[in-house]
Amino acid sequence: MACCPTEEKYGYEDCRFKKDVDENFHCSICYNVLKEPRTCRNNDHIFCLACITQHLKVNSQTCPECNEHLSVDTLRRPRVLNNMLSKLKINCDHASRGCPQFTCLEDLKTHVANCGYAPVLCSNAECGMEINKQDKVHHETEVCDYRKVKCHDCRQIQEDVGTLKGSLMELDGKVDKAMTGIKKLDEKVEAAKEMNNEMNEKVKEINEKVNEIKKKVEASSRQTKMEIGEVKKDVKDTKDNVSKVNKDVDEVKVMMIQMLEKLNMLELLNKLPSPTEGMLNTPREDILVAGGYAGPSHVLGKSTEIYSWEKNGWFEMSPMNDKHTEASSFIYKDQFFVVSGVSSKAIETLNLDELPLKWTKFLGELPYEYDDHQTVVYQQNVIHIGGFQSGTWSNVISELQLTSPCIMKQLCQMPKPRGAHGAEVFEDKVLILGGYNFDGTTDSVLEFDPKRNECKAMPKLPSALCVMATVRWRDEVVLLGGLGKDTHQSLNDVFMYNSKTGKTTALPSMLEKRSYCCAVITGNTIIVMVRTRQMDF
Repeated sequence: MACCPTEEKYGYEDCRFKKDVDENFHCSICYNVLKEPRTCRNNDHIFCLACITQHLKVNSQTCPECNEHLSVDTLRRPRVLNNMLSKLKINCDHASRGCPQFTCLEDLKTHVANCGYAPVLCSNAECGMEINKQDKVHHETEVCDYRKVKCHDCRQIQEDVGTLKGSLMELDGKVDKAMTGIKKLDEKVEAAKEMNNEMNEKVKEINEKVNEIKKKVEASSRQTKMEIGEVKKDVKDTKDNVSKVNKDVDEVKVMMIQMLEKLNMLELLNKLPSPTEGMLNTPREDILVAGGYAGPSHVLGKSTEIYSWEKNGWFEMSPMNDKHTEASSFIYKDQFFVVSGVSSKAIETLNLDELPLKWTKFLGELPYEYDDHQTVVYQQNVIHIGGFQSGTWSNVISELQLTSPCIMKQLCQMPKPRGAHGAEVFEDKVLILGGYNFDGTTDSVLEFDPKRNECKAMPKLPSALCVMATVRWRDEVVLLGGLGKDTHQSLNDVFMYNSKTGKTTALPSMLEKRSYCCAVITGNTIIVMVRTRQMDF
């Protein structure tokens, strides 16, 4: 009897069928389930068409079961058996690639021809990766490293370049005016120096006169009263001259003070960047950083510093009253708030309109200790989102009422708890992106409607992400760095998430990999800052 051929040409393997197949439906040559069954003329011995054809080619022209004379032309088609076989449920040829479909045997060929799990090659030049048919469009347009990427917002970039050119021209004019002022100030400085030299000469002359008077006073003690009277008159005249000189000296001091003030102004003008370095003609606000795991040991978790655009540098401020690590912050009615953190329920505020800047402990505090949470301001309401509280992750979205004591009014619950996530406010909604809980890092995005107090799912992020920085830019959320799924390695990926469509757009990667970072937008510039933190999820 012939050996079993491969299933590609001959019978189907039993393991491919949804239910066990009756033994009478098996080929007596390959022992697999019959494919295109044929029988001998008289005894109805049944075989696969390919199996019996191969047998008749290499062996005698006889049936392998009953040895009666048999040829390909004399084979019979068992119509009833064929109908029974056609109704059997069999899995797809591409089941090993993930296809879960079971179909009738008679429809197998049609299903395989249209199956989304069939292997195809990426059409992008230099790629050639084998992928599933149903993933071809997504791979070629969204995933493939060799895909064509459309230019993003070129028109806006051109407008920004034009604005920048105008700003540079305006700055050129200001620098020219400043240089003219410097030249005039140099002339005044030279004049002041000459005046100072003249005053020094006068003071020298006065000192000489004083010495002469002293000599006359010594001589007057030996002269008559008349001579003493004359000396007194000379002394009186000398005193009048000294008073006049002192008055002149005071005027010179005033002039020197004014000159020093102008020199300080000149120094500030010299610190202005040159036109070649480039500047954005947009309003800029100072950047304040508070708390965290860095800073001197005596103010760990309390230290604060501020970046001044005017002075182009960081300056240390007075520390906060309590430690705040993994806390949240927001600005509400010209007050900067720092909320809770690891082992803390306290709230501290900073009045941005009162100088010097000084931290004040808020009268109220949170009912629980929270960390890795988010607080945002939506239309004068403070919204508190998720975080780690009392040994577990929270799925609650609440309105934080700044009273004494503070009240957290529950608005709704997210489908799953999350912390270490991002949150950005738009005109009619709050986007909650990524995060972490006991199930691990998530790629989900939620849209919270504060008017209806409802959450709905948005299209997911390209990958799971937590402890990243987020900033809002127009209708987009820019996500920077963070940690990916099941990894402690920081990322340098940057991409935008559209708040209306959920579409993501990749941006150039950062130069360094960063996580546990924060970011702010000033004009059209994003600034990213990193805080030191050990992974302890």
